[in-house]
Amino acid sequence: MDILSIVIICLIVLFTLLGGGIGALKGFTKVNSWAVELLFVGVISIPVGKLITSKLGGGTPVAGFVTLGITLFLIVVFMAAFIVLRTVMTKGIEKRKQRSYYEHYDELNDNTEQILSALGTDDRKQYKRLLKYKKRKIKQTCGVWGILDRVFGGITLALKGAVLTGIVAAVLISVVDFSRLAHEGAALYSFMGKTYASGSWKFFRSYLFDFFVIGIIMLCIRSGYSGGLTSAVWGFFILFLVVGAGVLSWHLVSGVEEFAGVTDSLAETLSSKLSGATDMLAKIKITPKILARIIIAAGLFALMLVAVILVGVFGPKLIDRARDGLVFRTVDGVLGAVTAAVVAIGLMLVIGAVINSLHDFEFMEVFNAYFGKSGVATHIYDRNVLHAMNVLKIPFNKWLG
Repeated sequence: MDILSIVIICLIVLFTLLGGGIGALKGFTKVNSWAVELLFVGVISIPVGKLITSKLGGGTPVAGFVTLGITLFLIVVFMAAFIVLRTVMTKGIEKRKQRSYYEHYDELNDNTEQILSALGTDDRKQYKRLLKYKKRKIKQTCGVWGILDRVFGGITLALKGAVLTGIVAAVLISVVDFSRLAHEGAALYSFMGKTYASGSWKFFRSYLFDFFVIGIIMLCIRSGYSGGLTSAVWGFFILFLVVGAGVLSWHLVSGVEEFAGVTDSLAETLSSKLSGATDMLAKIKITPKILARIIIAAGLFALMLVAVILVGVFGPKLIDRARDGLVFRTVDGVLGAVTAAVVAIGLMLVIGAVINSLHDFEFMEVFNAYFGKSGVATHIYDRNVLHAMNVLKIPFNKWLG
């Protein structure tokens, strides 16, 4: 085993232990479980994707859509399962704490009676001892739920520490691999060459992009649910207003007669002041009149942008008030999550189709090796669904010769 592998393993162990300790202290109800969900989805969806690919034919659109559909379904199931588990555990802990409170409350009442009876005696030590106990805060124990909370929290954060460390290490090693700095004869070959030749790296390399694709979908679902469909629609609406303000500003100065006089007057002023730069402006095909239109349009756009900003500031507040209702917030969140997942998968398919058009070039050899045993990401890249449907096949071979 080379030095780099030993360092990576030591870091993973370190952050796993550190995460386990912090998770045990905080408890499962107070930590994020995305890393565990990612691992569960990956461990199930990758072999399932391989099985579907082998049964239905590797490059068929059906195999790709079925695999991505099952992956999306598993993501939703595990995310929902951990939300339910966290909710059940939170309620169990709260009920056990309430029960513990009332149990100690009864003991405290008995202690109060003892204090009252001690007032009539000369035993000051007994009185002070009882009074000290009386002032103590009532201890609320969580029982079995508390133990489970600590255990699950430790496991969850331990896996999160391992996953995060593994992700950082995998990204760094992959970047060096793509740059070919560790190939034979290169600058880093003596230090990292054995890492890329090892069987463990070749094994993990085949599944890196699977977990990357799954992680992107999970992130989009979480963001879509928390923001809701209304927030996404509102964002597109604001973008439409900004673009519309720019188009309208240019239309006013170039197509409305009322602005013609102002434009001509400014063009004459610019022509006299920029007489020395006329030749330079002519080379880039900008006349004083066009420059005058650009300046006036920019001023109009700035004024319209103030109104757009005001709308953009107050609009989200109205959306937040509408999302106060549980039913609206839930429906809006689900629609937002579905939309975000569909958009994410669509964008990845488009990007994958464009990159796949470079598949046969020699410089893509290292990148292609990452999909040798892939079960999910293979349908994004080397078995791209859009390519299987004869969509987005860019002829780079012809263009680049």
